[in-house]
Amino acid sequence: MGPDLIAALAGIVGDAHVSTRDADRLVYSVDASWLPQMTLDRGVATPRPDVIVHPGSAGEVARLLAFAHERRIPILPWGGGSGTQGGAVPVRGGIVVDLRGLDRIVEIDERSLTVTAEAGVNGKLLERALNERGLMLPHYPASAEWATVGGYVAARGSGVLSTRYGKIEDLVVALRVAVPTGELIDTVCVPRHAVGPDLTQLFVGSEGTLGIITRATLSVVPLPADRRFATLRFPSVHAGIETFRTALAAGHRPSVIRMYDEEATQRTLGPVVAAPLDGVCAVVACEGEHAAVNAELERICELARAHAAVELSPALAERWWDRRYDFYAPPHHPALPAIWGTVDVVATYSRIDAVHAALEEAVRERYAGIGLKLRIHFSHWYAWGTMIYARFLIPDGALAGDANELHDRIWEDAVTAVLAAGGVINDHHGVGLKLGRYMEAQHGVAFDTLRRIKAAIDPLGIMNPGKLGL
Repeated sequence: MGPDLIAALAGIVGDAHVSTRDADRLVYSVDASWLPQMTLDRGVATPRPDVIVHPGSAGEVARLLAFAHERRIPILPWGGGSGTQGGAVPVRGGIVVDLRGLDRIVEIDERSLTVTAEAGVNGKLLERALNERGLMLPHYPASAEWATVGGYVAARGSGVLSTRYGKIEDLVVALRVAVPTGELIDTVCVPRHAVGPDLTQLFVGSEGTLGIITRATLSVVPLPADRRFATLRFPSVHAGIETFRTALAAGHRPSVIRMYDEEATQRTLGPVVAAPLDGVCAVVACEGEHAAVNAELERICELARAHAAVELSPALAERWWDRRYDFYAPPHHPALPAIWGTVDVVATYSRIDAVHAALEEAVRERYAGIGLKLRIHFSHWYAWGTMIYARFLIPDGALAGDANELHDRIWEDAVTAVLAAGGVINDHHGVGLKLGRYMEAQHGVAFDTLRRIKAAIDPLGIMNPGKLGL
């Protein structure tokens, strides 16, 4: 990118907010996904942006988009860089727009129970501000320490309280979005109202391919008066699924259900809660008013006992809550030279057993001979189904010369098996670069409609190119 274009960008955001330094271009070439980290570790050049800009307002973002559109320059948003799917990797160079300068909490509306925050507001800082008012955003994703409001929405994320409060799309009230031609648009100020198709939800999960979210209005709730815990050990994964399916069908809405298979109980849950555990273990939390919490938790435990579950100390589940972010930090989170990946998939209850069996066969059994470990837990539950969070790990896999090929082959086998069993390839981590090649297989002919929407909104294809399979 020539000096004239760099000067023009500086004219929009100021000289101090434009960088072409090699060190900065390197930092913005990777997110938290395995492949770019592995590439960088091997000393191989990663795709890098030509320039990084740091706008301070939605108006500046809109002008940056108009600039890029006029000159047909790729442009992509950056939040906290915590994505695991390669969604922020600048595969065609161009302009990275770091949104963390849009860091204002615009309004906390205690009467309507909403918060309006700019896209660059950090998740933990937002939560702290709400807690000071006796409120919370009931999202709590593992990435909260790094992720931003815009990233929450753009990747269609989920947090640990989703079973009670829903995923981020259930919490979004309205959005302000900069579209590729340089306009700022506000979606309807109440969610899912009958004034035509829902433009808010069009941008939820779009991962920067249709525009850049500059602020969001989100639903909040009062901090619960009580939160109580149970720890359960089931004789099988199926028994646990049936327990929680029955509980949700009966109208119970625990805030947390995390159920770990035998391998994950021993190798993942046990070390974090500092207890030797075995079998299929689940942690459950219910919250709200005292009497209602006690009754709901007891009823869920009764259903569990009817499925041959044994109650363990509730202190284990409470410890899980206190340490819930530890799973994603050393020494519990994998690091190079391992090969790892999280295959998060979702299915209806009528298909979840088949999807679970297909993943076991396609990944755990097929690659056991090379030392692969598969740790599965079920972390988000719905009235209609549940999701599988399956992390595969080959401890020294990245030392092999064909590490990238092996990584991609495991993903190919996993996704192919899941689709054949009637599952959906992703629940809440986004699609990004990693899963883009499977979008047509997932959606079938309907994917052409998404292509046409992309072409209508972003006719020059400048918005985060290469993502979502577009």
